[in-house]
Amino acid sequence: MRISITNLITERVGRLPALVLLAAFLASAPVIASEPVLISPEGVRATAVDVAYDSQGTAWLLWVQKGARIPGAGHASADDLYLTRWPSDGPPEPPIRVNSDPGSVRASVLSRARIAVDSDDRVHALYPVAGTSPVHGKPVINIRYQRLHPPLATVAKQLNTPAENDLSSTSHSNVGSAATFLSLSAAPRGDLYALWIDSRHSEFTESNSWVYGARSGDGGDTWSADTPMYESVCPCCQPDSAWAGDHLLVSSRLVDEASHRDPHLMRFDAALAQQGAPARVGEARWQIEGCPLKRISVAGSSAREFVAWYAETENPKGVWLARRDTNQAAFSDYQALHPEALVSDAPASAAGGNTLWVAWHAKTENAERGIYLVTSADAGNTLSAPERISGPEAAAYPALTLSANEGIISWEASGRIVALRRPLADTLAHHANHP
Repeated sequence: MRISITNLITERVGRLPALVLLAAFLASAPVIASEPVLISPEGVRATAVDVAYDSQGTAWLLWVQKGARIPGAGHASADDLYLTRWPSDGPPEPPIRVNSDPGSVRASVLSRARIAVDSDDRVHALYPVAGTSPVHGKPVINIRYQRLHPPLATVAKQLNTPAENDLSSTSHSNVGSAATFLSLSAAPRGDLYALWIDSRHSEFTESNSWVYGARSGDGGDTWSADTPMYESVCPCCQPDSAWAGDHLLVSSRLVDEASHRDPHLMRFDAALAQQGAPARVGEARWQIEGCPLKRISVAGSSAREFVAWYAETENPKGVWLARRDTNQAAFSDYQALHPEALVSDAPASAAGGNTLWVAWHAKTENAERGIYLVTSADAGNTLSAPERISGPEAAAYPALTLSANEGIISWEASGRIVALRRPLADTLAHHANHP
């Protein structure tokens, strides 16, 4: 179903106020290249979208349909995971449910289900699900891998080893252990890499955690044993990963003895062995007792790496961008992406060749929270001005990815998943007119 900006507004606030808001929006923002499309069905509450392209230009969108709240489980609800296929030459197809056990998914905008497409156009998903510990019988959250296209003949796989510790007495959701905050990447040669935050070594729910990972070299048919990659990680730091050059770039917030929780980037080789020391990002330190719940988005090409993150202690605070060449140790060229915004947060980034896109949500003095985009056609040397790509209604938590010819950005607006496809040629033209 294709929806215009006017349709999005009139559903909520009525035709006359909508047209006034629309006129104000169009007068203050650049004209977008195409209209947003509604991905989730009417009448359901949807959230936590992730996106990927295959080599044919088909976009794959993975998102969560919210269910009923689970009594005694904190904020948890009985959710389901859906997949929408959007061909390059037609409208989005009807979504299909991914999880075989209804209501088992425990993904959210902070701990999203992840989707990736490998070099053979196989589509893969990684997502958190409710389970029961075989060790102590308490509720737990496990990591599940599933190949979505073409589907595996076998059932979905649990990637995390059952934990022996029991954190239920200190957990607001009464779970004994949790493997959450996921990332899924496909290497250029096709290998898959799954990463997550694991609480199996934690003494308390709030204790620092470990990043664990697993690797598949056969398209998801088999996986290596889950491997501890590094420790002293903020337990809700939402790691991200991307391939850059010949290594896997992984983000997290490392915690020191003074409780600084600053962004760090690490490189790993194809065997998940760490390469070099972690690189701290940013010039100011963030000292906080507790998890800031802020993702650090990474993107990479064959020659350059990028990181976009929320910076509380930089001036101005908000979404920042940094970059480095793949042969450099330190990040530099720090830049606030939306200095005039009242609030900017939740960045998502994608890169390929010399193309870089970064999206985030922000509030300004003249507009409700919406989705903004900057682009670069020269590997981040210059950036376009921030462009609001969502309509006047509130929108948040973008996800994006690039193909050889276009990009897709998807986000949540009033409990619905919306997506926008834009040819790279249109973005290049916009960049030239709005440097």
